[in-house]
Amino acid sequence: MREIVDILSVLTSEAKLVWGEKGLSISVVDGSHVALLSATIGDECFETYEVEPVEIGLDLQKMRDLLTLAGPSDLVEMDYDDAVGAINVRVGEVLMILRGIDTSTMDNPNQPNLEFKSKATIGSEKLSRALRAAKFVGGEVDLSMDKNQLAVSVTVEAGEGVNVKFESGELSELVCASPTHSTYSLQYLGELTKKLAGGFTNEVSLEFEEKYPLRLTWMSNDGGARWTYFLAPRIVND
Repeated sequence: MREIVDILSVLTSEAKLVWGEKGLSISVVDGSHVALLSATIGDECFETYEVEPVEIGLDLQKMRDLLTLAGPSDLVEMDYDDAVGAINVRVGEVLMILRGIDTSTMDNPNQPNLEFKSKATIGSEKLSRALRAAKFVGGEVDLSMDKNQLAVSVTVEAGEGVNVKFESGELSELVCASPTHSTYSLQYLGELTKKLAGGFTNEVSLEFEEKYPLRLTWMSNDGGARWTYFLAPRIVND
């Protein structure tokens, strides 16, 4: 649960958790609506899963604070009291009662239905390192791809720059019908990939085209959870 809350907190301070018979689904956007993160987490990812379908609005910061008390072997138990709208969260011997947030006021973002002609799958640590290097120089990153490589680069007016190239042999997958590139903000991207590289997932797939959103996809919990992240492109008008 700590990893789920940490990833969601990159974009937002609150989230609607949709608990279904077969698992948990979540979809959140940042305040400026340039980034969207969705997850489908199967019931097999939980030690015990006994749920009647319900939507719960959760304050992520309060949940993060509580989860700092959890040791490596501690289980996190959540129980929702629908009668009073309270979430009972137990970590070890600690029981905390959180008030649920009214979900009727929360966004219901939908994933854009896009088809991409290019895709690269890369180790999460490699991607995170390249984006951290890019952030040393600027606030935006240029992503480019052709049939031979994926490149991460930044160039600023002062003449400084970063250029990181991953040849096809360094990637688990590289599909690119024709060379393509696009530019994206590092505001959320750098922090997100840093968390992914911290043991959350081994690989991340990138899909992008010029003036299209960036789509990242990855799996966690031994394939039981699927995550999708969209980021709007940076477009400069001529």
